[in-house]
Amino acid sequence: MIEHSESTESTESTESTEAAEAIEATEQPVDDVVDQVQQRSPEDQLRLDLHEANEAKLRALADFKNYQRRSIENEARAVESGMARVIRSILPAVEQLNLAIIHGGDDAVVQGFQIAFGELMKGLADCGVSTIEPAVGDEFDPQTHEAMMRQEVEGIETDHVVSLMQTGFRLGDIVLQPAKVSVGG
Repeated sequence: MIEHSESTESTESTESTEAAEAIEATEQPVDDVVDQVQQRSPEDQLRLDLHEANEAKLRALADFKNYQRRSIENEARAVESGMARVIRSILPAVEQLNLAIIHGGDDAVVQGFQIAFGELMKGLADCGVSTIEPAVGDEFDPQTHEAMMRQEVEGIETDHVVSLMQTGFRLGDIVLQPAKVSVGG
């Protein structure tokens, strides 16, 4: 029983000695750093402080420029998104007006519709809206075209536009409404 307690005390004293040595080993570099700081002249310390302050200022300026850039990009995206939403809501009326002109004939009312349609399209173009009107024989692009049907037409390759059924619209890179087309099959 006594031997067990002696070995426990021996183990505890060994652990205490190792812990004390570890603390001393970690305190030595800290003491060296403190000595180095205390050994700096006031001018050297001021130079170091100035350098650190300049680096902090440059980091703050870079962060602020990045913030400004992100704010401008976010604002432009919000404006474009808002415009796209409004224009998408107008497009069905534009298409109805266009169909009325196509199927209306030559009377004065249709001519009035043509004038109104022309002005509406001019206003949309001024806002950055462009039409998507693929020509017959153009390759089908699923990003800007919507295939309404397949047709076997002589002289038209597979997956190429056979006819334009409805004009599409885009605002910059945003496709507001894909062009509706028939595709060669």
